[in-house]
Amino acid sequence: MTDRPRRDATPAEIAEVLARSGERFVVTSHHNPDGDAIGSMLGLTRALRAAGRDVVMAHADDPPVPGDLAFLMAPGEEIVHDLPADLGERVLIAVDCASELRMWHTPVHEGARVVIDIDHHQDNTRFGDLNLIEPLASSTAEVVWNVLEQAGWPVTRDIAEPLYVGMITDTGRFGYGNTRPRTHRIAAAMIEAGVDPAAMSRRLYEEQPLDRLLLMGRALESARPLAGGRMLAAVLTREDFEAAGGRDTEGIVEVMRGVRGMRAAALVSEAGPEGMYRVSLRTADPAVDVSAIAREEGGGGHRAAAGFSTSRTPDDLLGWLDAQMGARLDATNGADG
Repeated sequence: MTDRPRRDATPAEIAEVLARSGERFVVTSHHNPDGDAIGSMLGLTRALRAAGRDVVMAHADDPPVPGDLAFLMAPGEEIVHDLPADLGERVLIAVDCASELRMWHTPVHEGARVVIDIDHHQDNTRFGDLNLIEPLASSTAEVVWNVLEQAGWPVTRDIAEPLYVGMITDTGRFGYGNTRPRTHRIAAAMIEAGVDPAAMSRRLYEEQPLDRLLLMGRALESARPLAGGRMLAAVLTREDFEAAGGRDTEGIVEVMRGVRGMRAAALVSEAGPEGMYRVSLRTADPAVDVSAIAREEGGGGHRAAAGFSTSRTPDDLLGWLDAQMGARLDATNGADG
C-alpha cells in the first residue's frame, strides 16, 4: 500500500463506495475489541447486508467477541478468524482501529483492493486508501451512523443495537467529555429504532462476570497512589488472573479513576509473552492527554483513555508513570486541585 494514494474522505464519500453495485466487503477491527469495535463491526455489516451487499466479518482474535458482548451476536452470525481468500477483490473496512498494526501483526490488509479506515481516535495513522477520521465524535459507532445517514439507508433495531453499545461504552454511559448534543440526538434516534436502553444497561453493567469482580478486588487491594497522590495505579499479575479464574479487566481502570481525589488511573496487566505488560491509562482531567504518555511507549488512544504494551518491569514502569503523570499534572496546575 505504500505506493497507493491515501486521502481523507467524508461520510458522503464513504457512503458512495458502500452504495456501489457489485462491491464486496470485509469488515474488521482491532485486537482485544471493546464495545465500540464490536458494535461498529456488527452495525455496519448488518446495514451492508440489508442493502444486499456481500460482506465477511473477519478478526484476528480467537474468539473475536468478548464474553460480555456475545449477546450482540445474532443466531448464525459469524466472525471468521482469517481474511477471505478473495481479499484482493474486496473493499476492506477497518473500524475503530487507530493503526494497521492493531488488526493483524503483519500488514495482510494491504492485499485488499481498497482499504477504508473509519475511526475517531485522534492519533489514527490514516493507513487506508480512504480515511474517515472524526476525532470529535463520541465513538466510531457515531461515525458509522454518520455514513449510514449519508447513504440514506434505514437503521433498524438490529443495526441500531450494536451501534448504541458502541456509543454507550465509549462515552462511559454518556458521562465522558466526548458526549456532545449530537451524541444524544443519535442515541434518541436509536431508541426510536427499537433499542431498549434499560435492557442494554442491564446486559452491559448489571451482569458482571465473577472473574472481573474478583480481579477488581485484587486491583483495588494492591493499588497505590502516584504523582503526589493524584493518580491511582495497580498491577495485576498472572497469579492474580489464575486466582480469579479469568482475565476480564473491563471497567476496572474506570473504577480506579473514580476514586475521590484522583485525577488519573493506570492499570498494569501481565499479558502475552513472559515479561510483557499491558497498560491502560485514564484521566478525569481534561487538561491532561494520556495518549501522549502512551505514545512514548509505542501506544496511543484518546486524551482521556489510552494504552500501550511494554517490557518494563512493574517497578520501573510505575516509577516512569509517576514521573510522566506528575509532570503533566504539575504543568496543568493539577497540584492545586
